[in-house]
Amino acid sequence: MTATPLTDVARRLKANVQAETCDRSEAVLKVPVAAYLDRDRWEAEVEQVFRRSPIAVAFSCDIAEPGDRYAFEIAGRPVVVMRGQDGVARTFLNACRHRGAAVACDGFAHGRRLTCPYHAWVYDNEGALVGVAGRETFGEIDVTGLVEYPTHERAGVVFAVLTEGLDFDVDEWLGDMASALELLELDKMHRYDVDTVLESGSWKITADGYLDGYHLGYLHRNSIGGKSITNRNTYDLYGPHVRLGFANKPIAATGDTPVEEWVLTDVMSLVHYIFPNISISGQPGRSLMVSRILPGPTVDRSWVSQYHYVREPIADDATRAALEAKRVEYAQVTYEEDFLTVMGLNRSLAGMADGVIRFGRNETGNQNLHRWVDALVDGAMR
Repeated sequence: MTATPLTDVARRLKANVQAETCDRSEAVLKVPVAAYLDRDRWEAEVEQVFRRSPIAVAFSCDIAEPGDRYAFEIAGRPVVVMRGQDGVARTFLNACRHRGAAVACDGFAHGRRLTCPYHAWVYDNEGALVGVAGRETFGEIDVTGLVEYPTHERAGVVFAVLTEGLDFDVDEWLGDMASALELLELDKMHRYDVDTVLESGSWKITADGYLDGYHLGYLHRNSIGGKSITNRNTYDLYGPHVRLGFANKPIAATGDTPVEEWVLTDVMSLVHYIFPNISISGQPGRSLMVSRILPGPTVDRSWVSQYHYVREPIADDATRAALEAKRVEYAQVTYEEDFLTVMGLNRSLAGMADGVIRFGRNETGNQNLHRWVDALVDGAMR
């Protein structure tokens, strides 16, 4: 099976614009406020959704060459994703098997070895323990390498489950989303190496914003929402994953021109949302902005890490300056318009008189997110 062709997405978007509607779910979904505020529920989500289900830990282009690595923390797990000398991507707990010190600094790096700064135990880029300082005095060593998490690579994305021994079928997990992602050619992208980390509220309220096409022309009417026709979205659901289509204003002027002759990048915008926490904004052949939602230390906090990716290597100062300007602009819009709103919602939810919030029939992506989170926490998808 393959994802719906982009020409079909464009055709559906135009039909929605003409009918003044959008793709719709069967009914309104009511979600208890407690699903956002209850600490026990949040802890169950962190465990079942972020530690015991597949998550995207890197793009293939992030660790393109043997020795490339990416270290970060997610859901209380410090991890390091590495490309081994054999070309295989692996994910490890970023902790020395001696006393647990981090063996890799956060961020992107390259090297054949990782040396623990505490007692100089050494690991290769396939996770094997290859050196112990003062081995003759230490005694028996009953470990052979770093704690490894099940990892598979598909469609330019490296997926892992952050629980040792809990393997998964990546093809089953991705389903038709794999072919949607393949169109983006994520393995061929080039990362602008400046990370933007922004504070937000609850991870789920933050995720709701990335899956919501309804707010674009209202919350963002003076910024990024100006090019779109609001609330005319398409939603392609691939299991827990979602591809959102946005109608851009030029789509109304296509007239009788066959869809095959449209410039798709002009008439529509796309967001690919990889469950539970990765938003990819952009289209095949164009630059991409990637947002990774990282649950915070409490139910009402999260961080979002934003990266920009381009199609060609960044070879000159002018290109770098343009990317930096774009990074700053999008960081400002995201924080001041989206995340300040999210943090306000955090404060108001407890006062909702009937104890529920509502996702309309036009908020299909949000409904899908909540149904999958519920299913994973309740055990239906284990």
